[in-house]
Amino acid sequence: MGPDQVMPPDRGDNVVPFPGRRVSLRRPALLPRRETPAIYIVRIDLDGSEPPIWRRARLASNLTLAQLHEVLQVVMGWTDSHLHQFTMVVAEEDGPIQPFLTPFDQAEGEEGIPEADVRLDQVLATAGDQLAYAYDFGDNWQHTLLLESVEACGADDPEAVCVGGYRACPPEDVGGLGGYGEILAGLAGADPEDEWMAEQLAWLPEGFDPAEFSADSVNQALATGVLPDLTPWNPAISDLLAEAGGSGLSPVGELIKRATRGPSGLSDEQVAAAVRPYVQLLGQVGEGVKLTAAGYLPPKIVRAIYAELRLAEVWMGTGQSEASTPVIIVLRESATALGLLRKSRGMLMVTKAGQKLVDDPRGLLRHIGSRLPLGRPEERDAGLLALLMAAAGIERSQWGMVGAGLLDWVGWGVADGDMQLTARYWARPTLDVLDTLGRWGTGNSAVDPKLVRELLRRGGH
Repeated sequence: MGPDQVMPPDRGDNVVPFPGRRVSLRRPALLPRRETPAIYIVRIDLDGSEPPIWRRARLASNLTLAQLHEVLQVVMGWTDSHLHQFTMVVAEEDGPIQPFLTPFDQAEGEEGIPEADVRLDQVLATAGDQLAYAYDFGDNWQHTLLLESVEACGADDPEAVCVGGYRACPPEDVGGLGGYGEILAGLAGADPEDEWMAEQLAWLPEGFDPAEFSADSVNQALATGVLPDLTPWNPAISDLLAEAGGSGLSPVGELIKRATRGPSGLSDEQVAAAVRPYVQLLGQVGEGVKLTAAGYLPPKIVRAIYAELRLAEVWMGTGQSEASTPVIIVLRESATALGLLRKSRGMLMVTKAGQKLVDDPRGLLRHIGSRLPLGRPEERDAGLLALLMAAAGIERSQWGMVGAGLLDWVGWGVADGDMQLTARYWARPTLDVLDTLGRWGTGNSAVDPKLVRELLRRGGH
């Protein structure tokens, strides 16, 4: 599913399941996790649909319910534009049971078990077990997941694949089963003079065919995978996703999936090469240096750094002074922003963190990653998006255009001006660090996505 198929999330459908009265809900009793992941053959039915609308999928048993939600949205054909809820199916005499908590529920202070902490094999275990899934509490789309069988998991089995289904998913916001039934009746024999029905039919997506279903199309959309567990990654990524509505199907979610996919480990030599500019600067500053009256590094130190880093190969100029060598200014200012240097009474000093890390390249890289992105809130969002685009391997020439659209998605805008230029400008504090590490720090013309993923991982490797 492409980004243009996903609508920004609607938070206006937070309907309490039992309005006007409090119901005592029992905490769900989770099943033990399987020691070895399996493949679950699951049938998903849209309850009450007539003709029936259903899907059959092969699902990894170790998917979390948060990931399963994303899969169900794609498999069924929804757009993740409304709230949802998973509930274990228990015997009626056992009474109502607590649903699992979504991120929205947690933000509202609800108590219970987060869906992100629950795996599919903790709610379904043997053939015949069921799980309830509700989507859009306004239209009230209720689904039943039935575990049909359990198979051994192969090394190449995908997390989710659709193997069958019947009929198209209803469009969003059509009024639930009742409204959709009226639309189906209208499609079957609409009265051309019925203005209300004409409006209803005009609401349908162009070319909508209620009988159409393609497992191949579903699997193409599933090929991007599900959002990974973001716990090992920079917490700013989860915050950015929340700003974008929390959906893995949103443009921001799709970017995060691309950025976090692939290796992130670097050799000791690669790490040392990346942080070398900062190591050289910290070494030159040493016990402290007096800045010039204009606030620049002394020319002697500029020339030494310029020569040691062989900046003549990547920068036109002689490196005789900082004022004529902006790349050195960027190095010094970014080191200060990263907490490696500080200014005091006209002196430039190495901080305690800088002193500790100057001889520890991997620790220094972890420290730098922990400080990114830099700047004010809008600069941090733009900088993080730039890091994610670099990790995803998106060409640098596209960053302005892609970043502008993504910043708009998370709520940023400018009253007047070019958003693409604004996106690049806002990202500059973080890009200065990235370029220092990944371009003129290593002599490469482009930043290695593995280096960026190393920066984005919480604590690095």
